[in-house]
Amino acid sequence: MDKIEKKNKKSEFTKLFLSSKYTQKEISEKLGISEQTICEWARSIPALKYDKIRSNLATEVEVLSRSPKGNEELIFKYIDYLEKIDTMIRKAKFLPEM
Repeated sequence: MDKIEKKNKKSEFTKLFLSSKYTQKEISEKLGISEQTICEWARSIPALKYDKIRSNLATEVEVLSRSPKGNEELIFKYIDYLEKIDTMIRKAKFLPEM
């Protein structure tokens, strides 16, 4: 696969993947690309990186909320971070490929 074809397939993959209508396996079959390549491409999508950070932060907020006494300031700070990350995720889904 040459550079242009790879770039086109990666672009198509990103559109299909972010639509949430297809599994990675279905996209792999549709584009004629190995599942391993699809997994690598999926890990490179900024929205997914932000989503992982968000998940970890949300878990931390949940743990702190179980005994909030003395953690109130940190909980509110983390909640603010969660809102910012949500915005970043929404924007990252529409960022052009670099």
